[in-house]
Amino acid sequence: MDINRKNMDFLFQGFNTQFAAALENVPDTWQRFCGVIQSSASSNVYPFLEQFGGMREWIGDRQIKNLSSRKIEVVNRDFEDTVAIPRNDIEDDQYGIYSMLIAQMGYNAGKLWQQLAVEALLSSAHWIDGAAFFHAARAYGDQTICNNSTSALSAEAYAAARETMMEYRGHNGRNLGIVPNLLIVGPGNEAAAFAVLKDRLILKAHTDDSISGVGATDNPWNGSAELLVLPEISGDYEDLWFLCATQGVLKPVFVQQRKQPELVRLDNESDENVFARKEYVYGSDARGEAFLAFPHLIYRGGASA
Repeated sequence: MDINRKNMDFLFQGFNTQFAAALENVPDTWQRFCGVIQSSASSNVYPFLEQFGGMREWIGDRQIKNLSSRKIEVVNRDFEDTVAIPRNDIEDDQYGIYSMLIAQMGYNAGKLWQQLAVEALLSSAHWIDGAAFFHAARAYGDQTICNNSTSALSAEAYAAARETMMEYRGHNGRNLGIVPNLLIVGPGNEAAAFAVLKDRLILKAHTDDSISGVGATDNPWNGSAELLVLPEISGDYEDLWFLCATQGVLKPVFVQQRKQPELVRLDNESDENVFARKEYVYGSDARGEAFLAFPHLIYRGGASA
Protein backbone atom coordinates (compact mmCIF):
# COMPACT_ATOMS: atom_id res chain seq x y z
CA MET A 1 0.00 0.00 0.00
CA ASP A 2 1.28 3.46 -0.82
CA ILE A 3 1.88 5.49 2.31
CA ASN A 4 -0.06 8.71 1.95
CA ARG A 5 -2.60 10.62 4.04
CA LYS A 6 -5.59 9.37 2.09
CA ASN A 7 -4.62 5.72 2.45
CA MET A 8 -3.72 6.08 6.12
CA ASP A 9 -7.08 7.72 6.82
CA PHE A 10 -8.80 4.88 4.96
CA LEU A 11 -6.83 2.31 6.99
CA PHE A 12 -7.77 4.00 10.26
CA GLN A 13 -11.41 4.12 9.22
CA GLY A 14 -11.33 0.34 8.79
CA PHE A 15 -9.57 -0.15 12.10
CA ASN A 16 -12.07 2.11 13.85
CA THR A 17 -15.03 0.21 12.38
CA GLN A 18 -13.62 -3.10 13.61
CA PHE A 19 -12.85 -1.60 17.02
CA ALA A 20 -16.39 -0.25 17.39
CA ALA A 21 -18.02 -3.49 16.21
CA ALA A 22 -16.06 -5.56 18.73
CA LEU A 23 -16.83 -3.02 21.46
CA GLU A 24 -20.56 -3.35 20.81
CA ASN A 25 -20.44 -7.15 20.98
CA VAL A 26 -19.18 -7.31 24.56
CA PRO A 27 -21.85 -8.73 26.92
CA ASP A 28 -23.16 -6.20 29.46
CA THR A 29 -23.23 -8.81 32.24
CA TRP A 30 -22.05 -6.33 34.83
CA GLN A 31 -25.26 -4.30 34.47
CA ARG A 32 -27.17 -7.11 36.15
CA PHE A 33 -25.80 -5.92 39.51
CA CYS A 34 -24.54 -2.41 38.79
CA GLY A 35 -25.98 1.01 38.22
CA VAL A 36 -24.32 3.50 35.87
CA ILE A 37 -23.39 7.08 36.67
CA GLN A 38 -22.05 9.44 34.01
CA SER A 39 -19.19 11.52 35.36
CA SER A 40 -18.17 14.96 34.09
CA ALA A 41 -15.18 15.66 36.32
CA SER A 42 -11.99 14.04 37.59
CA SER A 43 -13.94 12.67 40.56
CA ASN A 44 -17.48 12.50 41.90
CA VAL A 45 -18.51 13.03 45.51
CA TYR A 46 -21.52 11.07 46.74
CA PRO A 47 -23.45 12.10 49.86
CA PHE A 48 -25.62 9.29 51.21
CA LEU A 49 -28.88 9.50 53.07
CA GLU A 50 -28.23 9.18 56.78
CA GLN A 51 -31.30 6.98 57.09
CA PHE A 52 -33.00 4.20 55.18
CA GLY A 53 -36.61 3.39 55.91
CA GLY A 54 -39.15 4.51 53.31
CA MET A 55 -42.39 6.42 53.70
CA ARG A 56 -44.25 6.83 56.98
CA GLU A 57 -47.73 7.94 57.93
CA TRP A 58 -47.77 11.73 57.99
CA ILE A 59 -48.65 12.69 61.54
CA GLY A 60 -47.46 16.08 62.71
CA ASP A 61 -44.49 17.71 61.00
CA ARG A 62 -42.51 16.00 58.27
CA GLN A 63 -39.50 14.02 59.47
CA ILE A 64 -36.65 15.13 57.24
CA LYS A 65 -33.93 12.68 56.27
CA ASN A 66 -30.66 14.55 56.03
CA LEU A 67 -27.82 13.81 53.68
CA SER A 68 -24.91 12.38 55.61
CA SER A 69 -21.98 14.67 56.38
CA ARG A 70 -19.83 11.66 55.51
CA LYS A 71 -19.31 11.25 51.80
CA ILE A 72 -17.57 8.96 49.34
CA GLU A 73 -15.27 10.50 46.75
CA VAL A 74 -14.75 8.30 43.71
CA VAL A 75 -11.77 9.31 41.59
CA ASN A 76 -11.78 8.35 37.94
CA ARG A 77 -8.83 6.31 36.72
CA ASP A 78 -7.26 6.32 33.26
CA PHE A 79 -6.95 3.14 31.19
CA GLU A 80 -5.18 2.44 27.91
CA ASP A 81 -4.26 -0.30 25.45
CA THR A 82 -1.77 0.31 22.62
CA VAL A 83 -0.32 -1.53 19.63
CA ALA A 84 2.46 -0.52 17.20
CA ILE A 85 2.37 -1.53 13.52
CA PRO A 86 5.67 -1.51 11.58
CA ARG A 87 5.63 0.76 8.53
CA ASN A 88 7.03 -2.04 6.39
CA ASP A 89 4.00 -4.25 7.13
CA ILE A 90 1.66 -1.55 5.86
CA GLU A 91 3.77 -0.89 2.77
CA ASP A 92 3.77 -4.64 2.04
CA ASP A 93 0.01 -4.99 2.65
CA GLN A 94 0.63 -7.27 5.63
CA TYR A 95 -1.67 -5.46 8.02
CA GLY A 96 -4.51 -8.00 8.06
CA ILE A 97 -3.39 -9.56 11.35
CA TYR A 98 -3.39 -6.10 12.91
CA SER A 99 -7.07 -5.72 12.02
CA MET A 100 -7.79 -8.64 14.33
CA LEU A 101 -5.57 -7.14 17.02
CA ILE A 102 -7.46 -3.85 16.78
CA ALA A 103 -10.77 -5.73 17.00
CA GLN A 104 -9.51 -7.57 20.08
CA MET A 105 -8.47 -4.21 21.52
CA GLY A 106 -12.06 -3.04 21.07
CA TYR A 107 -13.40 -6.15 22.76
CA ASN A 108 -10.99 -5.71 25.68
CA ALA A 109 -12.02 -2.07 25.97
CA GLY A 110 -15.65 -3.12 26.17
CA LYS A 111 -14.84 -5.40 29.09
CA LEU A 112 -13.41 -2.51 31.13
CA TRP A 113 -16.65 -1.74 32.97
CA GLN A 114 -17.12 -5.35 34.06
CA GLN A 115 -13.47 -5.46 35.09
CA LEU A 116 -13.99 -2.43 37.34
CA ALA A 117 -17.29 -3.74 38.72
CA VAL A 118 -15.77 -7.08 39.75
CA GLU A 119 -12.71 -5.33 41.11
CA ALA A 120 -15.03 -3.36 43.40
CA LEU A 121 -16.79 -6.57 44.47
CA LEU A 122 -13.50 -8.20 45.43
CA SER A 123 -12.01 -5.15 47.11
CA SER A 124 -11.63 -4.56 50.83
CA ALA A 125 -13.26 -1.14 50.56
CA HIS A 126 -14.59 0.82 53.51
CA TRP A 127 -17.95 2.56 53.59
CA ILE A 128 -18.84 6.11 54.73
CA ASP A 129 -18.80 5.06 58.39
CA GLY A 130 -15.14 4.02 58.17
CA ALA A 131 -15.90 0.32 58.68
CA ALA A 132 -15.33 -2.38 56.09
CA PHE A 133 -18.15 -2.42 53.52
CA PHE A 134 -18.70 -6.14 54.12
CA HIS A 135 -19.23 -6.17 57.87
CA ALA A 136 -20.84 -8.52 60.38
CA ALA A 137 -22.35 -5.78 62.58
CA ARG A 138 -23.00 -2.47 60.85
CA ALA A 139 -25.20 0.04 62.64
CA TYR A 140 -28.22 1.49 60.83
CA GLY A 141 -29.41 3.80 63.58
CA ASP A 142 -30.31 1.49 66.47
CA GLN A 143 -30.45 -1.46 64.08
CA THR A 144 -27.61 -3.79 63.14
CA ILE A 145 -27.14 -5.43 59.77
CA CYS A 146 -24.72 -8.19 58.82
CA ASN A 147 -23.66 -8.56 55.19
CA ASN A 148 -20.59 -10.74 55.64
CA SER A 149 -20.03 -14.42 56.40
CA THR A 150 -17.20 -16.91 56.05
CA SER A 151 -19.58 -19.79 55.26
CA ALA A 152 -18.93 -21.75 52.09
CA LEU A 153 -21.79 -21.72 49.60
CA SER A 154 -24.43 -24.33 50.39
CA ALA A 155 -28.19 -24.52 50.63
CA GLU A 156 -27.93 -23.78 54.35
CA ALA A 157 -25.58 -20.79 53.87
CA TYR A 158 -27.75 -19.41 51.06
CA ALA A 159 -30.90 -19.76 53.17
CA ALA A 160 -29.23 -17.99 56.11
CA ALA A 161 -28.03 -15.12 53.91
CA ARG A 162 -31.42 -14.75 52.26
CA GLU A 163 -33.24 -14.68 55.60
CA THR A 164 -30.73 -12.21 57.02
CA MET A 165 -31.19 -9.80 54.11
CA MET A 166 -34.97 -10.03 54.17
CA GLU A 167 -34.97 -9.17 57.87
CA TYR A 168 -32.85 -6.02 57.53
CA ARG A 169 -34.39 -3.02 59.29
CA GLY A 170 -33.64 0.64 58.67
CA HIS A 171 -32.93 3.51 61.02
CA ASN A 172 -36.61 3.85 61.93
CA GLY A 173 -36.84 0.16 62.83
CA ARG A 174 -39.04 -0.71 59.86
CA ASN A 175 -38.24 -3.60 57.57
CA LEU A 176 -36.32 -2.45 54.49
CA GLY A 177 -38.16 -4.86 52.22
CA ILE A 178 -35.01 -6.36 50.74
CA VAL A 179 -35.63 -9.35 48.46
CA PRO A 180 -32.39 -10.81 47.08
CA ASN A 181 -32.72 -11.91 43.47
CA LEU A 182 -29.21 -12.55 42.14
CA LEU A 183 -26.48 -14.96 43.26
CA ILE A 184 -23.00 -14.14 41.93
CA VAL A 185 -20.26 -16.78 42.00
CA GLY A 186 -17.04 -17.71 40.27
CA PRO A 187 -16.35 -20.91 38.29
CA GLY A 188 -15.27 -22.75 41.43
CA ASN A 189 -18.71 -22.28 43.00
CA GLU A 190 -20.80 -22.80 39.87
CA ALA A 191 -21.77 -26.39 40.70
CA ALA A 192 -22.69 -25.49 44.28
CA ALA A 193 -24.74 -22.53 43.09
CA PHE A 194 -26.51 -24.67 40.49
CA ALA A 195 -27.39 -27.18 43.19
CA VAL A 196 -28.89 -24.42 45.34
CA LEU A 197 -30.87 -22.59 42.65
CA LYS A 198 -31.54 -25.13 39.90
CA ASP A 199 -31.86 -28.61 41.43
CA ARG A 200 -35.46 -29.56 42.10
CA LEU A 201 -34.59 -31.96 44.90
CA ILE A 202 -32.18 -31.89 47.83
CA LEU A 203 -30.58 -35.11 48.96
CA LYS A 204 -30.57 -35.63 52.71
CA ALA A 205 -29.18 -38.42 54.83
CA HIS A 206 -31.72 -40.08 57.14
CA THR A 207 -31.32 -39.09 60.78
CA ASP A 208 -33.45 -41.98 62.04
CA ASP A 209 -31.13 -44.82 63.12
CA SER A 210 -33.74 -47.33 62.01
CA ILE A 211 -33.53 -46.10 58.41
CA SER A 212 -30.33 -46.16 56.37
CA GLY A 213 -29.45 -44.44 53.12
CA VAL A 214 -30.26 -41.08 51.64
CA GLY A 215 -33.64 -39.53 50.91
CA ALA A 216 -34.74 -36.55 48.83
CA THR A 217 -36.93 -33.54 49.54
CA ASP A 218 -38.18 -30.63 47.44
CA ASN A 219 -35.64 -27.84 47.09
CA PRO A 220 -37.33 -24.67 48.44
CA TRP A 221 -34.66 -22.45 46.83
CA ASN A 222 -35.17 -23.71 43.29
CA GLY A 223 -35.67 -20.57 41.16
CA SER A 224 -35.50 -18.21 44.15
CA ALA A 225 -32.76 -16.13 42.49
CA GLU A 226 -30.96 -15.81 39.18
CA LEU A 227 -27.42 -17.13 38.82
CA LEU A 228 -24.49 -15.12 37.46
CA VAL A 229 -21.09 -16.79 37.03
CA LEU A 230 -18.18 -14.36 36.67
CA PRO A 231 -14.85 -15.86 35.51
CA GLU A 232 -12.99 -13.07 37.31
CA ILE A 233 -14.02 -14.48 40.73
CA SER A 234 -11.24 -17.06 40.78
CA GLY A 235 -7.81 -17.74 42.24
CA ASP A 236 -7.59 -16.29 45.74
CA TYR A 237 -11.27 -15.30 45.48
CA GLU A 238 -12.74 -18.55 44.14
CA ASP A 239 -14.66 -19.34 47.35
CA LEU A 240 -16.45 -15.99 47.50
CA TRP A 241 -20.13 -15.66 46.64
CA PHE A 242 -22.46 -12.68 46.66
CA LEU A 243 -26.21 -12.50 47.15
CA CYS A 244 -27.67 -9.25 45.77
CA ALA A 245 -30.91 -7.30 45.63
CA THR A 246 -30.86 -5.55 42.25
CA GLN A 247 -34.49 -4.88 41.34
CA GLY A 248 -34.76 -1.40 42.87
CA VAL A 249 -33.48 1.97 41.68
CA LEU A 250 -30.46 1.72 43.95
CA LYS A 251 -27.86 -0.93 43.13
CA PRO A 252 -25.20 -2.56 45.32
CA VAL A 253 -22.43 -1.46 42.93
CA PHE A 254 -22.14 1.60 40.69
CA VAL A 255 -19.93 2.07 37.65
CA GLN A 256 -18.83 5.66 37.17
CA GLN A 257 -18.09 6.41 33.50
CA ARG A 258 -16.08 9.52 32.65
CA LYS A 259 -14.97 8.59 29.12
CA GLN A 260 -16.07 5.72 26.93
CA PRO A 261 -13.33 3.70 25.19
CA GLU A 262 -12.29 5.07 21.81
CA LEU A 263 -9.57 4.37 19.26
CA VAL A 264 -6.85 7.00 18.75
CA ARG A 265 -3.82 7.09 16.47
CA LEU A 266 -0.31 8.40 15.85
CA ASP A 267 0.15 7.81 12.12
CA ASN A 268 1.35 11.13 10.69
CA GLU A 269 4.73 11.15 9.00
CA SER A 270 5.81 13.90 11.40
CA ASP A 271 4.92 11.88 14.52
CA GLU A 272 8.04 10.90 16.46
CA ASN A 273 7.18 7.19 16.47
CA VAL A 274 6.86 7.17 12.66
CA PHE A 275 9.93 9.31 12.00
CA ALA A 276 12.29 7.61 14.48
CA ARG A 277 11.06 4.00 14.57
CA LYS A 278 8.96 3.49 11.42
CA GLU A 279 5.96 2.51 13.58
CA TYR A 280 2.34 3.52 13.41
CA VAL A 281 0.76 3.53 16.86
CA TYR A 282 -2.91 2.84 17.58
CA GLY A 283 -4.44 2.77 21.02
CA SER A 284 -7.64 2.91 23.03
CA ASP A 285 -8.26 4.85 26.20
CA ALA A 286 -11.06 5.34 28.71
CA ARG A 287 -11.71 6.85 32.12
CA GLY A 288 -13.86 5.68 34.99
CA GLU A 289 -14.18 3.73 38.24
CA ALA A 290 -16.58 1.48 40.14
CA PHE A 291 -17.53 1.41 43.81
CA LEU A 292 -19.59 -0.49 46.37
CA ALA A 293 -22.62 1.62 47.26
CA PHE A 294 -25.23 0.20 49.67
CA PRO A 295 -24.35 -2.55 52.18
CA HIS A 296 -27.95 -3.70 52.68
CA LEU A 297 -28.22 -4.62 48.99
CA ILE A 298 -25.42 -7.20 48.91
CA TYR A 299 -24.24 -10.01 51.15
CA ARG A 300 -20.82 -11.67 50.83
CA GLY A 301 -19.96 -15.20 51.87
CA GLY A 302 -17.06 -17.57 51.40
CA ALA A 303 -14.03 -19.02 53.14
CA SER A 304 -11.82 -16.23 51.78
CA ALA A 305 -14.11 -13.46 52.97
